[in-house]
Amino acid sequence: MPRCESDNIQSPTKYKIMPYLCRGVSREFKILAMRMVLPCLLPLALAIVAYLSFTCGGTGPEPTAEQAPSQAVRFEAKGVSDTHSKDDVAATLAPEQHQTEAADAKPAYEESFKVKQSEAKDVSKPYPKKTASTTQPAAPKLLESKALGAELTRSETKDVSESSPTVTVVPTETAVPEPQQTAITESESIPVRTEPPSCELVQGVSGQPGEVQLHVEVIVEGLEIPWGLALLPTGDLLVTERPGRVRLIQDGKAVPEPVLEFGVSMPPPLYGIPLLGSEGGLLGLLLHPEFASNRQFYIFYNIDNENDLQIGRIERYVLSDDSRSASLGRVILDDLPAGLHHQGGRMRIGPDGMLYVAVGAYLPSDAQDPESLAGKLLRMDLEGRIPADNPEADSYIFASGMRNSQGYDWFDDQHIVMVEHGPSGIELNRRDLRGFDELNVVTAGDNLGWPSIWGCDVQEGLVRPVLAWEDPVPPTGAIFYRGNLISEWTDSFLFTTVGLSDTAGGRHLHRVVFEQNDPYTILAHEVYLKDVYGRLRTIVSDSDGRLYVMTSNCDNRGECPPEGDKILRIGPAR
Repeated sequence: MPRCESDNIQSPTKYKIMPYLCRGVSREFKILAMRMVLPCLLPLALAIVAYLSFTCGGTGPEPTAEQAPSQAVRFEAKGVSDTHSKDDVAATLAPEQHQTEAADAKPAYEESFKVKQSEAKDVSKPYPKKTASTTQPAAPKLLESKALGAELTRSETKDVSESSPTVTVVPTETAVPEPQQTAITESESIPVRTEPPSCELVQGVSGQPGEVQLHVEVIVEGLEIPWGLALLPTGDLLVTERPGRVRLIQDGKAVPEPVLEFGVSMPPPLYGIPLLGSEGGLLGLLLHPEFASNRQFYIFYNIDNENDLQIGRIERYVLSDDSRSASLGRVILDDLPAGLHHQGGRMRIGPDGMLYVAVGAYLPSDAQDPESLAGKLLRMDLEGRIPADNPEADSYIFASGMRNSQGYDWFDDQHIVMVEHGPSGIELNRRDLRGFDELNVVTAGDNLGWPSIWGCDVQEGLVRPVLAWEDPVPPTGAIFYRGNLISEWTDSFLFTTVGLSDTAGGRHLHRVVFEQNDPYTILAHEVYLKDVYGRLRTIVSDSDGRLYVMTSNCDNRGECPPEGDKILRIGPAR
């Protein structure tokens, strides 16, 4: 019999998780009913089988593969370990001491602005599509910074030092292409796939050594478990720290007073933040596409609700004119499923002007459950309402079957390239099963297959990746590079990784080159910054083509240096 108390974490209002049979039925009544009914069922079943065997001469042939229904593998939700993070494959890490519990009082803003899913789903007309650039606002023209090396190649990164930077001049005779600020829009030229695309299984944790020479400098350090990063039009930066702070970076330094902080200008903190053995807290950060005029930005975070259940929440804030404080505009979406691990949390604005949100799956079975938003890529308008042209009517779900995606970007208007964490083995009771992180091409309505398939497995109705790694390479932030400052990288797909070490997970910046107008064909795969700065969490680009990469070494999973985590700025070798 199903349990009346749900084993799942609370989902939004529309997605019910309480079994129908449990409503209003007492435990004693169910036990009595079972005792009365079961003794009658066995003789009846035996009689039916005997009758069919006598009249039909047997049970008939087994159904063929074509006749048998295809059904995704389901997994029991109970008994899942709390330490099955792909991002943290070492399950025995000791969490940091819990912080003081927050006050019981609940901020008044929640009652004024909370928008539940039941209030946001009544959208009867398609939202007009509008073009939104995926390029970040301009970065500062000059920031005080500490140079760690003038040029980096895979073979020379170990020699980079502060005391003796090397300057390399890159020849400029080659014509530089014009900057490309938006994704390819001629989606009709994409080949139509009538069979699963080829899947390359990479041995080890690396691609080929990169040959493009880079200049890397540290522009800020001393951050505490940073996760989200946004570049303001003024050149300043906004950063989220998982313990519950939004920080402003000005002139290469973090302003001491946070822009937002859990328990002060935000709700009380998630219990025990920072839980270093977990992945929760304050995660995604995204500027509104009209930030220059409305000063609005979005955040994604996890928190304990009034029932002591961990939930995810998306809120929109308004940044003050001096960028040093912010006020709540509204709650965009509340009661998202959450857990200790696999939060997802990455938000992006698509070419259609819609808000996309990746939500992880703490329980594997939730990724295939259409009534749960866990393990899904969500699509909504900028107010949190469901667009009429979503794959399923009255549903936020754009794609499903994801474990823990933290990075994605648009190849063109119809195709999203997404990196995804593969199994750690613990949640499937397969401790030998680790690795198989993925690079997927996602379209509307796709099912990426977790937990039914991984790596280059094939199953009807499920989308397999175009690239997978046999060993763990936990991927995180990802963008298509649309600038031309690093001209060799124009239109390349870049993503960062947060392995535990260079030999057990990889700590690199990856570059993937696709065939023009074909996201299913990979021409090159290279790695940079190999094991120089440790784990790399997030990557963004400014309008000038400079890259900003954030490290993630101080969450008890990397080697935390005395100066803490950093933000790197990357350009061509000088």
